[in-house]
Amino acid sequence: MNAVAAMALRRLALSAVVLSLVSAIVFVGTEILPGDALDSTIPADELIYYTAEDLSRMRAELGLDKPPVERFWSVFTGLATFDFGVTIVTREPVWDGIRHPLLNSLLMAGVAVVLTPLVAIGLGVLAALKPGGRLDAAISGATLFGYSMPDFVVGNVFIIVFALQLGLAPAVLMVAESAPAGEMLSVAALPVAALAVSGVAYQFRLLRAGMIEAMDSEFVERARLAGLSERRLVLTHALPGALIPMLNGSAQFVAGVVSGAVVIEAVFRYPGIGLELVRAVAQREVPTVQAIAFLAAFGVILSNLLADLAILALDPRVRRRADG
Repeated sequence: MNAVAAMALRRLALSAVVLSLVSAIVFVGTEILPGDALDSTIPADELIYYTAEDLSRMRAELGLDKPPVERFWSVFTGLATFDFGVTIVTREPVWDGIRHPLLNSLLMAGVAVVLTPLVAIGLGVLAALKPGGRLDAAISGATLFGYSMPDFVVGNVFIIVFALQLGLAPAVLMVAESAPAGEMLSVAALPVAALAVSGVAYQFRLLRAGMIEAMDSEFVERARLAGLSERRLVLTHALPGALIPMLNGSAQFVAGVVSGAVVIEAVFRYPGIGLELVRAVAQREVPTVQAIAFLAAFGVILSNLLADLAILALDPRVRRRADG
């Protein structure tokens, strides 16, 4: 078995353990909240008309009277086969409820994930052409400020500046969650930009550190003495090696996109999986919460595996260590 296959198998085994732990932690987190799905469904002013026997019978019909371990095992065995089951109260398939919000979130996050490294690489190359210069200082300062700002602050600043002051985009998205992808993208410019701010800042700082290290290396110095232009040194010699630290941080970046999407969707009222998660937690819909958390963890783990494979392809030192 070669090094790549062995590493992939180890990662897959670890991923199964991580997904199991995520499912258990999410279940416990929703289980300790006050009330259950029945309590959150019945309005408080109507609850006084139900007797204790009525509530017990309704909980038995919904399966809420079963032991927590039995309920968790029922949900977990479904997650293992990507069968998310049905909601507790309405008995509708969980997948039908999260499909459109999930696709909307994937659309927004996908655009952000594609644009973020491109912008970060562009800024990193500009900063590396004259390290320590005014442009480098300006970009570094701006990205440090963007990285330190919480997502909800960035979203609200974008609404104030680009929506209310300049009128370039809507402040609140009035679009159905089942709208076509083209219509969704046409109104999602601000959410995508707000979601990408922290990612651009984070990846730029990783890339800049890698570029500085690469530009001070011996092989770049030999290429400089051979008469190569500074632009060619940056693009063809320093940049490929500097991408490795950025790829190392890709899993954390994707995790940040997942968590940031929940906040950004709440700020802009974007009809994505973040709003659906908030609704499911409020209604104690454990199968829906479990499904969303499982898919989010699966996405982070998959991105981590792809980043490791990319590092194997780019860095011969890692391949030699794996073969050894």
